[in-house]
Amino acid sequence: MPFSNGSGYSNPEVDRLLEAAAVESDPAKRRELFCAFQVIIATDLPDINLVTGANLTIANRKVRDHTITIDGPSANFADVWLEA
Repeated sequence: MPFSNGSGYSNPEVDRLLEAAAVESDPAKRRELFCAFQVIIATDLPDINLVTGANLTIANRKVRDHTITIDGPSANFADVWLEA
């Protein structure tokens, strides 16, 4: 599962900020909550990627809309279709 806290990071203030941002309807207040969250994360640096694998997609030209998001081939294939 992506974004599942694989590093085991734990910070009650980060939890509070994310929970508050998830229900905040005012965009300006939500932005403030996310900015505060980012300051803490940048300071704590709970996770850092040392190695990143190459993202490759190999597909047939008749297969359409297979990688239309940043997730690439890991994304939802609900809109994939075959060209006649």
